Amino acid sequence: MSLDADAPAEPTDPSGPPAVSRFEYNLLRLLRFAVGHMPVEQALTLIMAKSLMPPCLSAVCVRLAERTMGTACVLALVRNGGWRADAFLRGDKPATGRAWERLPLNERELTFSERPLSFLMWLTAEKPGEPDAAKWNLPADDLTPGDALFFWLAFDAMRLDPALQAMAIGKKVFRDNPLCRLMSPGEFDTEEPAGLRFEPWMSGPRAAILECLQPALASRWIRSERTKGQIDDWRRMRTIGTAEARTLAAFLTAADTAKRPDLARFLLRTASAILTQPDLTPGYWTAGLKGSGPMRLADRLETQRVALVLPRQLEALQQWDRRARGVGYFDDDYAAAQWWKGEWEAANGDALTATARKLLDQLEPLRTG
Repeated sequence: MSLDADAPAEPTDPSGPPAVSRFEYNLLRLLRFAVGHMPVEQALTLIMAKSLMPPCLSAVCVRLAERTMGTACVLALVRNGGWRADAFLRGDKPATGRAWERLPLNERELTFSERPLSFLMWLTAEKPGEPDAAKWNLPADDLTPGDALFFWLAFDAMRLDPALQAMAIGKKVFRDNPLCRLMSPGEFDTEEPAGLRFEPWMSGPRAAILECLQPALASRWIRSERTKGQIDDWRRMRTIGTAEARTLAAFLTAADTAKRPDLARFLLRTASAILTQPDLTPGYWTAGLKGSGPMRLADRLETQRVALVLPRQLEALQQWDRRARGVGYFDDDYAAAQWWKGEWEAANGDALTATARKLLDQLEPLRTG
């Protein structure tokens, strides 16, 4: 993160803690909230109190923010799955171990730009809902991997309060952040985001982030599927389903092109958790919808179809398995193909696909055969 060249150096007492201004103290506290280390109730007191923003931050404050941000982001990755000894593809072969064992150092480095500090200065200074608060809206393009991870953590913290969540959804660094979209697609509207490109997330530090977050991704998608049956609003169901479908379509296309099926393993684990339940029907997803819904039959059917976005993905994953079975022993990606075949068989992928087809057929009133 950059520091303004004219930033004054704060005096410090060698025998005590670093000295920062009141504004900086509040900013550092809100940083702890943004990375999930402070309850939202405490943060709201600071957020709702408008403060005068200084022209720049002191070197002490920037150094403390960098240290806190870097440590918290690494800790979040470790806690969300980086600690697991797991296998992921490195080139054409799988590599096994914890994140720091299987990943080279250059893929484990998190760098940050000035944008997280810009966001924290705005959050400390402005009061949500006032006209000045709407002025801060930096784009999500050119976010560093560390930036993207930080803003996902911040969005996750702000989701705990409806007003903060609504404010965050309107900001581009959240709305157009592929990681926010992949983690919480249903929180956003169906507008196609400008930054929903997952190609950069198939290699380097971004891919390392996705590797660490596989258990968290699976947990999020499983929870989303399990709660759809409680949604009673047809419009909301269509919004959520459409957002999830667009997100998964972009993600799976990028993973397929980059030959990184391992980064989509969370989806296979989600399917294993949901589609193996006995006596499963489309009502698992649509039972909560009240009334007859939209006037047009086509609109009602489309809402029900997008509600079952998870079963619709199994065809694509099965195609990956069929392609893997056609890879010969002397082909370069033989080891990677064998790895995906093992994952597919361990999840009983063919049975999952058969269940998915049966569910989707039940939604088609004019199906034949």
